[in-house]
Amino acid sequence: MGATSFKNGVDGCNIDRNRKTVVAGNLTLVAGDSGKAYEVKSGTSIFTLPATAVGLVYTFFYTGVDGAGQIQVSPVAADGVAAVGSAIVNKDLILATATTKKGDFIKIASGVGATGVTAWFVTDARGVLTKEA
Repeated sequence: MGATSFKNGVDGCNIDRNRKTVVAGNLTLVAGDSGKAYEVKSGTSIFTLPATAVGLVYTFFYTGVDGAGQIQVSPVAADGVAAVGSAIVNKDLILATATTKKGDFIKIASGVGATGVTAWFVTDARGVLTKEA
């Protein structure tokens, strides 16, 4: 799948430090985690999303050394992420190690799309996004 590069100003996304969690490794999210931000400093972190429900929002951001970490956002099997040109079901959205830079982030929300289907949408991002093959 092709890559898409997003830019959002010099400072990237605004993070409420009181709702931030530093993550090393993988994490399965629940609806009650909505509104939180997850910081990755190094290594690969895979975030498994809950099933879509209107109003859920999560932010994932990278603060480590350039090229030393990866963020993967993984929908449940029945859901997809509308980004990088498509909404393929059950495919991860990735900020890959080869291109990650300090300050890269993904903000994702669950909402109702043009087809009336509830899905995950990238609402803001910085960095080179790719999709799982």
